[in-house]
Amino acid sequence: MSQRITHNSIRAGTIDDNFTFLDNSGNSYPVTRPTTHPPTPANMLHLHIDPADDDTPVTNSQADATAIAEAIGKVLKTNNSKPKLREPDPFDGSDPRKLCTFLLQCKLNFRDRKDAFEDDSDKVNCVLSYLKGTTLDCFESAILDPIEPLWLSDFDLFIEELEANFRTYNPISEAEAELEGLRMHDSHQATKYFIKFQQLAACVQWGDAALCRQAYNGLTKHIKDDMVHHEKPNTLVGL
Repeated sequence: MSQRITHNSIRAGTIDDNFTFLDNSGNSYPVTRPTTHPPTPANMLHLHIDPADDDTPVTNSQADATAIAEAIGKVLKTNNSKPKLREPDPFDGSDPRKLCTFLLQCKLNFRDRKDAFEDDSDKVNCVLSYLKGTTLDCFESAILDPIEPLWLSDFDLFIEELEANFRTYNPISEAEAELEGLRMHDSHQATKYFIKFQQLAACVQWGDAALCRQAYNGLTKHIKDDMVHHEKPNTLVGL
C-alpha cells in the first residue's frame, strides 16, 4: 500500500498530530499520531518534595542572613555576661590605713577570675602592678635581682612582706585612739557610725561591755535623749 499526505501538515518543521492517508484505491482514512508525552500517573500528582533534600546552592541572601544571625547571637551572649568587678585602687603607701582595703579589692578580683589566678606568681604580679610611688620602689630592687626572692612566687609571704613595710606601726593602739575619739554628729547616719565603729572594734581587744559603753558615748545627743524612753541596751549588738 502506498501512502501520502493529503494536506499541508508541515508546520515549523513538524507534522500535525492529525493527518489523512490515501491508499491505492483512492480511499482515505484519518490517522491520529499518538502523543509523544505519556500522561502523568495519578500517584505522582501528590508527590511531596522535602525541602531538606533540595540540592539548590545557598544564595548570597541566605549566607548574609546566617551571618547576621550569628552576629546577633554574639551580641546577646556578650550582654548576658557577668559584670566586671572594679579594679583595685593603686596603693602608694602614703596612708597605711588604706592597705587593708587595697588587699581586699585584690582578693575580690582573684575570686572573680579564679582561672586567671591559679598560680601564686600571677597573684603577686597582679598586686605589684597596682603599686606605685614608695611601695613600688621598695620592691623594685628585689624584682630586678637575678636571684628571685621566695615571696615572688608565694602570695602569703608577699603579703607578709608588704604589711611589714607599709601597715600601721601599731594598729591596735591606733585603733584604740581612733575609737575613743569617734563621735556621731547630728548630720551623720547611725548606720555609717556603727559600721566605722565595728571596723575599729575588730582591731582592739576590748570586752563587749567596754565596746557598748564607748559606742553609746559616741552617739549624738538627740539619740541619747530619745533612748531615756526605752530600756537601755546592755550589749553592743543590742545597741
